[in-house]
Formats: sequence, structure tokens, C-alpha cells
Amino acid sequence: MGLDQDRAAREKAYSPSRWARDFEASLARQAELGARLRERHPPRRLSYGAGPREGLNLFLPEGQGPWPLMVFLHGGYWQELDAAATDFMAVPWLGRGWAFASLDYPLAPGASLEAMVAACRQGMAALRREASALGLNGRLHLGGHSAGAQLALMSCLGEGRLSGIESLWLLSGIYDLRPLVGTYIDAPLGLDEERAARLSPLCQDLWGLPPLTLVHGELDPPAFRAQGEALYERAWAAGVAVKLCPLPDCDHFDILERLDALPR
Repeated sequence: MGLDQDRAAREKAYSPSRWARDFEASLARQAELGARLRERHPPRRLSYGAGPREGLNLFLPEGQGPWPLMVFLHGGYWQELDAAATDFMAVPWLGRGWAFASLDYPLAPGASLEAMVAACRQGMAALRREASALGLNGRLHLGGHSAGAQLALMSCLGEGRLSGIESLWLLSGIYDLRPLVGTYIDAPLGLDEERAARLSPLCQDLWGLPPLTLVHGELDPPAFRAQGEALYERAWAAGVAVKLCPLPDCDHFDILERLDALPR
């Protein structure tokens, strides 16, 4: 296989929109669900840093707290979307008496992946510091979708890792960035093999991670499913409590609407 053919094959393998049934309809539907939720249940908009994308939308349940908190990181291949894209996911968590936060982070090409990981850690640290004042009980859980799953996991690995996270919920994640090097996906990221490995959870020591729930859809790209399965095997071998939850009849985008099917 020539270089151009190899790059084209990797671009197809790691382009979820090419495998999904109708990704534009899914994103539009989710945006509308989020808008309706914000209208009837307005979140608190909080800043954790000085940048325009260093903030979060915090949804609190009705009644008296304190509540546990699920913080979620959106996808978009580190260069698209924002916290509003995952606001709609607050509904099932609120229904179970949890608070829910959609976290913004700076995007490429204006920010490096390293800066995004640092921002996610900064946002989580701010929530921990302000937990009592926000009506939270200090029990923090972290989740992410696609690129957001990579950021959530990298936030809990290596030097400066987050501590005290009770669980990680990772949906349709990408955990090895090396196949992206040289593709159109990489153009705003500027990765080389060394940085891609350093930013890939599958290239890290996974010992000491909080319990993991790994989810992928039946219709996710095979490369994404394979990376999730590889992460499951690596985490299990490292002594991490881990569950692998494939969901039937879901693609990379509409899987976000199937939280009720996940184990608690």
C-alpha cells in the first residue's frame, strides 16, 4: 500500500461521520434537546479560567443538596463543538439526583492537546474547590465522548493527574492517536509520532485509574471499537476495575442518547 493509500485508509477508519447513519441529524436533534433543557432548567454558567472556552454549564437537581456530580467533555476531534453539545445529557443524571456539568475546553488550532488536558484538570480542580458552595457533596465523576474521552482519561494519567475521581465514563473514545498523524484530522493538531504516543492512553501506564466504564456502539467505526477493547484489556491487566459495555444499534453520535441503557 502506498503512502497516499495508507493515509486514505486511516482517514476513513477514523472518520466517524462516514460510518454513522445520519450524524448531522443526530447533532441537530441533540442541540435542540439541549436548548429545550436550558429553557426549562437553566444551568449556572461558571468560569474556571480566563479564556472564553474555560467555563462550564452546571445543572443542579431540584430540591436540597448536596449532590454528586458528573462532569462531561464533548467530542469534536479537539477542534469543534462546545459544552452546549452535551447539555441534553444532563436529563437522566438530574432524574437520579445528580448534578451534571458540561465542560468547555480550548480547541485546536488555537490550543494544543496538552493545553486541553491542562484545562480539563483546571476545571475539575475548580469544581472540587467550590463543591460546598455549589451544593455538591464532593463526589466527582468524569466522562467524555470521542475526543472528550481521550481528554478525560489523559486528565487522570501521568504527572499532574487528577485524584479523587470516583469513576470514569468513556463513550466511543479514541485512545491511541498515532494512526491520526499525517491525516486531515491531524492538520490543526500538529502531532508527530512522539507527541501522539505521549498523548495516547494506550501508550501509558494505566495503574491507579478510578473504575472505568467503557462504552461503544455496535455501529461505531471498527477502529474505535478495537481501541475500546484494547483499553479494556490493558486496564484489566493493570488491576483497574473496568466494564466494557457495547450498545446495540448505536452509532458514534446517537449513542449519547442511550445513557439510560448504561449500568449504574
